[in-house]
Amino acid sequence: MDKIILKNYQITSCHGCNPEEKITPQRFVFTAEIFYDFSEAAKFDNLTKTISYSDVKKTLKSFCENNCFDLIETLATRSAELLLKKYPAKKVILTVKKPDAPMSGVFDYAAVEVEKEWHEVYLALGSNMGDKNAYLDFAIARLLADDNIKEVMESSRYSTLPYGGVATNDFVNSAVRIQTLYSPEELLRAVSQIEKDGERVRNERWGNRTLDIDIIFYDDCVIESNDLCVPHIDMQHRDFVLKPLAELCPYKLHPILKKRVCELLAAVENK
Repeated sequence: MDKIILKNYQITSCHGCNPEEKITPQRFVFTAEIFYDFSEAAKFDNLTKTISYSDVKKTLKSFCENNCFDLIETLATRSAELLLKKYPAKKVILTVKKPDAPMSGVFDYAAVEVEKEWHEVYLALGSNMGDKNAYLDFAIARLLADDNIKEVMESSRYSTLPYGGVATNDFVNSAVRIQTLYSPEELLRAVSQIEKDGERVRNERWGNRTLDIDIIFYDDCVIESNDLCVPHIDMQHRDFVLKPLAELCPYKLHPILKKRVCELLAAVENK
């Protein structure tokens, strides 16, 4: 992937755990690698189609000088996220060096490096209680309002029969594609909070619920933990997941089953 590089840009500001670091300016040295497609800018020799080095410098300088963090880890992470939100970049690798770190011994600098990027995620939404469409609307609105999420696209909504033999009411289901800066665990916490705020009560598996949000795909990752399984463990058997998902990504390949979403849907429909 193409990238632009701003190397060893020095900014004087106040960051650190010690009281004197919060009032005495120190040197911080930034190196930013910003990954994005600048083929159009190169093809037409057009400055408006690229990311301005000068503007990146101004953005980093303003952010560094107008904030005060205890940790350079926080400074680096927040700076990288700011660049991703402000510019049309896919990924940012940001290094922050602190040459004057208050510690003994001979050293060149203390430093941290952070890598942040937008991740493509597919979610499944469902509701079978109360105003079902209103609950799905609520979830979409919350996703749209989150500045760590962008490019929210929802499929058509489908009325489907209950699954699992416990729920008693028909569902309304849809799929949503998003780009997010959240890690899988952070995203799980975010969507769980949306469910909670949408009056979700977890009394029984496969039971009635006001709002259900499942993470189906997170890039092409395979995740197996106590709290999260991605791709969703039972998605290949659920037409109410696959049908709306096929609207958004029919040719996406399941990283374990090595079958595309459209193939998984066809297999379920042909049973």
